[in-house]
Amino acid sequence: MNKQNNLTLQRAISAMREDVAGADPEIQARFAVALHHLHAMLDELRLTDQQLYAIAGWLKQVADQDELIMLCDMMGLTMRALELSRTDTQATPQNVTGPFPKDGIPEGPNPCRLATDEEPGQRLELKGRVRDAETGRTVAQAQVVVWQPNQFGRYENEDDSQSEDNLRGKLRCNADGEFSVLTIRPGGYIIGREDTAIGLLMKQLGRNRERAPHIHYRVVHPGYRTLTSQVYFAGDPTNPVDCIFSTIEDHIVEVAAHPVHKGYQLVELDIAIEPETAR
Repeated sequence: MNKQNNLTLQRAISAMREDVAGADPEIQARFAVALHHLHAMLDELRLTDQQLYAIAGWLKQVADQDELIMLCDMMGLTMRALELSRTDTQATPQNVTGPFPKDGIPEGPNPCRLATDEEPGQRLELKGRVRDAETGRTVAQAQVVVWQPNQFGRYENEDDSQSEDNLRGKLRCNADGEFSVLTIRPGGYIIGREDTAIGLLMKQLGRNRERAPHIHYRVVHPGYRTLTSQVYFAGDPTNPVDCIFSTIEDHIVEVAAHPVHKGYQLVELDIAIEPETAR
């Protein structure tokens, strides 16, 4: 049986011809790697054709429920791909974009007041600077986009009780590469639903669907690779159990009492962006 499977694999690989119009050797090479791993999975699990087609049907269900990215996230594939794509160990690592970015919001002042006075929650200032990962010099006028859920873990576009673009902002760093965001500490939340294909799978696997509290940000500047990342808060008990494994050490920041603004907490963030020429 194993010999026959190996023969089938070799036939599948040999069927790819480089001399055919439209053939792409790079795609062929990558597909051959995928074939090796998929055949190895079939061998190890000893799947029948009916079981294989059941998996295909399940993947269609995942796609119909718009949860293919969530599948990549919960398997750790997204974070692993980001790790493999890292080209500069001095730059701030990329993190998962998430489903709710809005880059087209209007640019406002720096400091940026992300939360209104009426927004409930623990007040927080997120401030820091953007610098060049190679030279360490600050990057003036870098654009920073910030978005987050409210204290209950709800983003504005999934919560009718919030105003449009609530807890979202866009600002420019000053001449010294500094920025300041006045906001509230976000709450964690549960991703997806328990009755979808992914939700049922995670229950069967004994997995939670909890995301640790976090703030998203994106840094854009000409001549630099766009950075999309997140901030997590030191000491939060959900950091170790974040269901998409994105709470890496480089993105967990200390929280301190604010030395100036009464009732505020302070998070200081040093962001290093990678020059395009370094890629």
